[in-house]
Amino acid sequence: MKEDVYLISPEKLTFKAIFDILKKNKRIRLSDVAIEKIQKCRTYLDDKIKNQDEPIYGINTGFGALYNKNISREDLGRLQENLVKSHACGTGDKVPEKIVKLMILLKIQSLSYGHSGVQLSTVQRLVDLFNEDIIPVVYEQGSLGASGDLS
Repeated sequence: MKEDVYLISPEKLTFKAIFDILKKNKRIRLSDVAIEKIQKCRTYLDDKIKNQDEPIYGINTGFGALYNKNISREDLGRLQENLVKSHACGTGDKVPEKIVKLMILLKIQSLSYGHSGVQLSTVQRLVDLFNEDIIPVVYEQGSLGASGDLS
């Protein structure tokens, strides 16, 4: 029997498709086009970081009020690690698992457009979490404001 898989692509994800994926517990997979777009953007970003000395907000600068603080190439990994650590907290009630699964699906869809510079392995890990029903705990109140998409 053929497995029912929904291909995530840079095309619009309709409400009908979202409902179908979640209601039928479909597995998802990145389309070849999505993979190509994600990789192309990441290559562009890597080349820009390597060949440009000007700051790129959120990549080799601080965030928010620290936007004008440049981060050396040697410290870029530590910047990303510290960013994750600084946002790894929350409080209040837990968001229901169904909603968190929807959030993961929408994040995967958003990243499939190929405009973020994210590594393909990161998006694939989100796909794996979705497909294996590994749902992280998310609290209603977190440490992010409106710019949570940066982390």
